[in-house]
Amino acid sequence: MNAFDPHQAGPELRPVAVITGAAGGIGAATARLLGHTHRLVLTDADSDRLHALHTILADEGHRADCLPGDLADADTAQALAELCARTGSIRSIVNAAGLSPVQADWRAIIRANSIGPMRLLAALEPLLAPGSACVLIASVAGHLGPQDAAVQTLLDDPLQPDLYDSLHPHIAAVVAAHGGTLEGQAYSLSKRGIIRLCEKSAPGWGRRGARIVSLSPGVVWTPMGRREAASGHRAQAMVDATPCGRWGTAMDIATAAQFLLSDAASYITGCDLRVDGGAAAALRGTQF
Repeated sequence: MNAFDPHQAGPELRPVAVITGAAGGIGAATARLLGHTHRLVLTDADSDRLHALHTILADEGHRADCLPGDLADADTAQALAELCARTGSIRSIVNAAGLSPVQADWRAIIRANSIGPMRLLAALEPLLAPGSACVLIASVAGHLGPQDAAVQTLLDDPLQPDLYDSLHPHIAAVVAAHGGTLEGQAYSLSKRGIIRLCEKSAPGWGRRGARIVSLSPGVVWTPMGRREAASGHRAQAMVDATPCGRWGTAMDIATAAQFLLSDAASYITGCDLRVDGGAAAALRGTQF
């Protein structure tokens, strides 16, 4: 009997790929790439953009089921798990949902970047099977920003009550010591938290025969990245300091995620892959 080839299988027989933040630049690029070999389950907080993406994917011949909603809400995460259970066997998960400093205040950033991923993993872990793999989109900011032990301890358990009240004085202290804004430091610290979430989750996933990896993009030319660029000089300054000398693209990140989800990466788990054009190597230790 020939080995199963998802490229040859019809959509009903393909394994499922779950993509959160699917309507964003990285999420949409990943959906279009994985749609060739997977049946897609997509979610995003922006229902209009998610519907538009669904139309594009359908026109391209991809099969997708969509669920609009905020993954930081427990009911949405559970509804996503129920949709996945009805759709088929989960092979791939990409968490591309998140907010940047120009998009929201620091509380919303923590909600999207810390609470959402935790609820996602908790909801989908019971559905994992041998061969399942997950990529959590973090950020090079998680490597370059200041670290704070108290904040990281709190973000290791983001579902605890009074999270925001507990976090605020510590993030404010980071701002006082290192500069920046509450939003900027919350972003960096929450993305560092995603890297830690991957590391802490890997042993449990391994017992299920599954893998989990984080991926840290640099400055990427997406709608979110362009908003960051328009808000000040820091994004372009990072590009100028990057050894590759250019902005990243959404497809740079999507193809890296595709590799991490594939059998070619079967010995990679519990770690972070920087896809940043060398930004961390060039800027680590600076006051960027």
